[in-house]
Amino acid sequence: MKNKIFVSVVTLALMLTASFAASAQDETMTNDEVISLTKAGLAGSIVIGKIRTSKTNFDLSTDALIKLKQAGVGDDVVAAMLEAKSGKSAQSTSGAAPAGAVGDPNDPMSKHGYGIYFYEETDGQRKMTQLQPNVSGQNRTGGAFTASITPFGLGKVKTKANLPGRSANLQLKTTQPVFYFYLDTSSGGLNTASGIPSSPNEFTLVRFNQRSDNREVTISKTNSWGGKGGLSDEYVVPLKAEDLGNGIFRITPGIDLKKGEYGFYLVNSGNSNVNAGIGSKFFDFGVNMTP
Repeated sequence: MKNKIFVSVVTLALMLTASFAASAQDETMTNDEVISLTKAGLAGSIVIGKIRTSKTNFDLSTDALIKLKQAGVGDDVVAAMLEAKSGKSAQSTSGAAPAGAVGDPNDPMSKHGYGIYFYEETDGQRKMTQLQPNVSGQNRTGGAFTASITPFGLGKVKTKANLPGRSANLQLKTTQPVFYFYLDTSSGGLNTASGIPSSPNEFTLVRFNQRSDNREVTISKTNSWGGKGGLSDEYVVPLKAEDLGNGIFRITPGIDLKKGEYGFYLVNSGNSNVNAGIGSKFFDFGVNMTP
């Protein structure tokens, strides 16, 4: 009788073990489970092991990658997710860091050189385009005649910084472009004006006034009673900035952009003569929507 009971217990245990194993094999890991394991404090190596031994159904779109980053999921875990999604090893034959950590140049969450990049996604294909800086080599004044004939010295003379060319080389087809700033946050904002910026607050988005052969923006106004330096309010476009960590910032305009010419102005860039605007640095682009 005892032998029969023992055999029954062993058989039941084997059945339960097989059932648990089958259940584990049927389990499918998703982004939410990776986030849950990370927030539970499990080491990245354990989460990676779980990924590699489970069925997976990961969402690795740009928004999903941003959410993973904000949840504290490590680059090595994201690389394992990419490996599971693609079925290819993220480790290169040279022994370099995983592709998810060093990165796809068109993935905004991967490593990039310092700079400003325009991001677009078309038919599921991502593309990052770096904005090249353009420097103001001259300025001009306007309104002197009007100021001379305006009573009580109230007429204003404007000083304007100029960029060469009527249009920027980079022309966008959207009124709500998305940009990524890759900045040096290691200095805590203590770097000098000639160093690498550490915050998007060091930039202002401006809209240029287009002329026949250049673009200009007013940087100061004076009259007989005083003056005002800095960019005129009518040229400044509000910005929204999202800190994604590791010196990566997602930047979008606060309003829909109208057709025209724009630039991210690096305030006091190059130790320029702020009053004259000479040497001011702009990362310029145009918005040229199709009808």
